[in-house]
Amino acid sequence: GLSLTKRTQYHYATEAAASHFSYASNPCFTSSQQHSGGIGGLRAEDVSPRLAFHYGVPADAALLAYDPLLHVLAVATRNGQIKLLGRDNTQALLQSPSPIPSKFMQFADGQGVLLSVNTQNQIEVWDIDTKRLCYLHPFEKQITAFTVLQKSFYIYAGDSFGNVSLFKLDLGQRCLVDLPYCIPFAESYGSTANGGNGVDVAFVSPQPLAESNRLLIIFRDGVMTLWDIKASRVVFVSGRTTQQQSHQEEKNVTSSCWACSKGSKVAIGYDSGDIYLWAIPDIFSAENSSSSSNPNLPLQRLNLGYKLDKVPIISLRWVPSDGKSGRLYINGFSEHAYLYQVLILNEESESRIVKMVLPITEACQGMEFVTGLSDPNKQRQTVLVLLLKSGQICLYDDSEIERYLLQSQSRSPPTLPSHSFVKQPYGDSGINVAKFYTSDRTATANEDYFSTLASKYPWLLSMKDKGQISASLSNIHKTRNLYITGHMDGTISFWDASCPLLLQIFMIKQQHEDNTSSRARITSLQFDMSSSILISGDQGGTVRVITFKKDSSDNILSILQGKQGDNYDARSIKLKGAVTSTSMISNSKHFAVGTEKGIVSVIKVDDATILYQKQLECRVSGGIASLQFELYSHNGYDKDLLIVGMEDSSICILEEETGKLLNANPVQTNRPTRALLLQTLELSPNEAPGSDNHDTALRESLLLLCTEDAIRLFSLSHAIQGMKKITNKKKLNGSCCFVSVIHGASSEIGIVLVFSNGKVETRSLPDLSLLKEASLRGFVHSKNLNSSSSITCSSDGEIILIKGEETYFFSTLCQDDIYRHVDNINMVYRKDHPLREESSYVVKSPKEKKKGLFGMIMKDTKGSKANESDANGNGQFIATTSEELASIFSSANFTPPSARRSSSLKDDENIELDIDDIDIEDNTQKQKGPHFAGLSKQKFSKGLQALRGKLKPRTEEKVNTENKKPEDEPSVRQVDQIKMKYGYATSDDSTSVPKMIGNKLQENIKKLEGINLRSADMAHGAQSFSSMAKELLRTTKNEKSSS
Repeated sequence: GLSLTKRTQYHYATEAAASHFSYASNPCFTSSQQHSGGIGGLRAEDVSPRLAFHYGVPADAALLAYDPLLHVLAVATRNGQIKLLGRDNTQALLQSPSPIPSKFMQFADGQGVLLSVNTQNQIEVWDIDTKRLCYLHPFEKQITAFTVLQKSFYIYAGDSFGNVSLFKLDLGQRCLVDLPYCIPFAESYGSTANGGNGVDVAFVSPQPLAESNRLLIIFRDGVMTLWDIKASRVVFVSGRTTQQQSHQEEKNVTSSCWACSKGSKVAIGYDSGDIYLWAIPDIFSAENSSSSSNPNLPLQRLNLGYKLDKVPIISLRWVPSDGKSGRLYINGFSEHAYLYQVLILNEESESRIVKMVLPITEACQGMEFVTGLSDPNKQRQTVLVLLLKSGQICLYDDSEIERYLLQSQSRSPPTLPSHSFVKQPYGDSGINVAKFYTSDRTATANEDYFSTLASKYPWLLSMKDKGQISASLSNIHKTRNLYITGHMDGTISFWDASCPLLLQIFMIKQQHEDNTSSRARITSLQFDMSSSILISGDQGGTVRVITFKKDSSDNILSILQGKQGDNYDARSIKLKGAVTSTSMISNSKHFAVGTEKGIVSVIKVDDATILYQKQLECRVSGGIASLQFELYSHNGYDKDLLIVGMEDSSICILEEETGKLLNANPVQTNRPTRALLLQTLELSPNEAPGSDNHDTALRESLLLLCTEDAIRLFSLSHAIQGMKKITNKKKLNGSCCFVSVIHGASSEIGIVLVFSNGKVETRSLPDLSLLKEASLRGFVHSKNLNSSSSITCSSDGEIILIKGEETYFFSTLCQDDIYRHVDNINMVYRKDHPLREESSYVVKSPKEKKKGLFGMIMKDTKGSKANESDANGNGQFIATTSEELASIFSSANFTPPSARRSSSLKDDENIELDIDDIDIEDNTQKQKGPHFAGLSKQKFSKGLQALRGKLKPRTEEKVNTENKKPEDEPSVRQVDQIKMKYGYATSDDSTSVPKMIGNKLQENIKKLEGINLRSADMAHGAQSFSSMAKELLRTTKNEKSSS
């Protein structure tokens, strides 16, 4: 069996009697709760490494998206993660299979679906209810533009060849469906295409008020075209001047947005720093309304200082403020400069520009406007969310920005808008060192209590000063997990970690003897629950012994109750060098402290006086990494030891009472490497049944030494004699930054290792075999002393990792119910829950769409009792256009070039001249009755062209076989071909193919006359229905007026 040594067993037996909490470890010294009897190593079935919860914003955030209906903000990272932030402090972390960044991200508003396009041009479909990737759609070309048509959920994807492809989002199956409708570059760009070479589609955007009818396509070179979806053609082209100038200036489009609510103006930003406003014909204007002005010249050029330094305009956003103006948010940055400005954009282009510069401290790489996620008491507050280059999120109240711009127009001096950053609620100072204690699983907890705490927690995007959130001391007995943190400003905080939203219980501010506050960084913590003693060391070399006053309560945490400063006594002592390690055992009268100077000090607990000090030599500059008191038994003789681990992995063994060095030759690794963990273990060989298990002669004491690159087990008896005997060694694959000993449910022992790249390994003892491996994607450990960074692990394998503005709660073993309220905090959206507020539109079910003509007339009659509301009108418009779009997008509007080539290469025997396949209509005059989509002029002309191509080979073949014709025959044949095209009889009266085709045309004309008669009948029927509806309307009005 495997166990901890005797001194450690006694220490944890005492502690377990005092509390139901288990001990927590630090990076340099680990002890763990110990049960009596032999203990074996962890097995693979005992281990289940997983991320229990992630709090905060990932450090490598790069992209934002927002769902205004569900109030969910998505933050994508550069490694394939997406963090979701919702109301009521809900947070969730999505992880795609491949750690690759996203370049486009957009919600299907109100549907619980998030679409993301990664750099490998794969479209991901995420279900944010189940938090899983439902569908991965590969795209053959490079996607350069991506837009979701809201309400109908069609998707436009522009590529590097200038084409626009379409997809349909199947909300039921959570997948994408390819549509045959497409917008080829040759059709949308125009005749001046660059020698047939495609130009990147920079942006595709449906035109406001005509989202289902028109699409604005902006190419990378500045050319923009307005595409009519139904007619499948270009109705407006602009920006040719920019395209011509780009050969000299190399001006490319980098951003764009609509700059008015009716879709008549668009703002475009270029990589040269230029910002142009262009006129676009809106849905209320005629197609040729722009003929009076030059479409190749912009309405306005905004000179805002970007062009001087050639700062590319990365993003543009327009927000309407009143009927005649709006605000344009402009973000530009490059490697050498950045500038973020907001200006008032009036309808009158010649008016004076009113602008402001936001004083951000670094470049901004993304922005979103978020409502209802900042303050539960301000549901309508709109917050401007800026994602900075470092990954930090900066928040501005948009109403303050608007107020500043309005005050700038008056004589009163404007006040600069205030801003705040998204920070962890651990105070203004970062965490440098921590301890973590978890209770046993049998401890009861009040679920309602933790739900109430979570509801009072400050929202992550709150603009208020979060500070520390205090838990009620009257409910201290309900605390299940205790987290103690030492901060960079010298404070020590106690936290209720029962749920991942940490609540502060108690805080100690370090003070000097003259009552001035100490700002020295806390570098070491040691807390003994049974004796209620906390030992801390800081960067300045001060060691404080804090003894809490006990009461009659059985709860160990009752020591934290009482008025600040009245429930504990503090004593301090000053040492040379920063404190790097502390160690004590329960009910002992002294403790040990190690410093960066290599000095070991043994200090009395009661009066904080030094018993002795010992200077130890280190091979390289560095101090004491680990200290451990140990009771060593050999040949029936017990000896108290103090085992010292140096930062260079040298092991020195001192006599506890006197400080005498027992091993003159310290046990050392072959080359200096940083030590992370030093732990004594006791290994018992497998004995035959009936033998004495307590014979200490059969037990071998081992030293577990974990460094950055390897794990070693040394013989303790040999180490005391100055000899190095390695019983087992395992070289690590990677740089390890944290190691801890952990215990399973049946007290099995193992070790958990955290690597600098986020890899987490669990290994068994004493064979050091790898049990399971996991990865914390996005976690990168660095030795930056100015950033908040700490790792700690409880004895049952619960790890809390803090890095910058994010916290990882990681579980190692197969145990549930560690944290309370996790499921609710992790649920940013539920399908079965209705929306918080009424949606601005209604997606109608298929059953509602299938109504007859009379039913639609009755509905229109009822709705005509008064002026129709905008909502009803919009709903009817959306339902109609959705049906039309489904019909338009379900059929190919252009034949692919490959299909045209393959059809022209068919053998003559496969060509069938079936004139019935051609849809024709009478073009002499327009029908006043109903319009039949199948009888289109375009289809008729295409049919005649196809027919002409099929007939040409036949006529030429016939000419070659008839050699007796005179020399002037070609002219006759040409006349016959012209007659044949239009269905007239030729000079040859024989039964030829052209004559048969002419007969077919005559038959189709007769068929068309029949169709005209039927259409006239239908028009007459529609008029009858209309008159009946009018009569019904008059009757209803008369009844209403009489009543």
